[in-house]
Amino acid sequence: MAATDGATVEIECVSAPDPAERFSGEWLFYVVSREGDRFMLVTATARERIINSPIGLFGMASGKLNLDHLDVPFVAGDVRGGMHSRPGGSDPLE
Repeated sequence: MAATDGATVEIECVSAPDPAERFSGEWLFYVVSREGDRFMLVTATARERIINSPIGLFGMASGKLNLDHLDVPFVAGDVRGGMHSRPGGSDPLE
């Protein structure tokens, strides 16, 4: 669905990263349909797919979603959108 025409991807910062800690910060990814319906990306067990490291964040954005650009929020509660998923990601979503 992320790669369909008119759909966009949003990233929400759940908790802000701490520069003093290696693995900190939490982000959620959403797909927004052309009609404005918002869907959270979840795990195979339908749990929130929380990304908790910059490496995981960039891996999801480039490897799985193949986004045209990346706009990452770093303040808890901030949401960034307008990113488009291009067909042909190197690591398809499960």
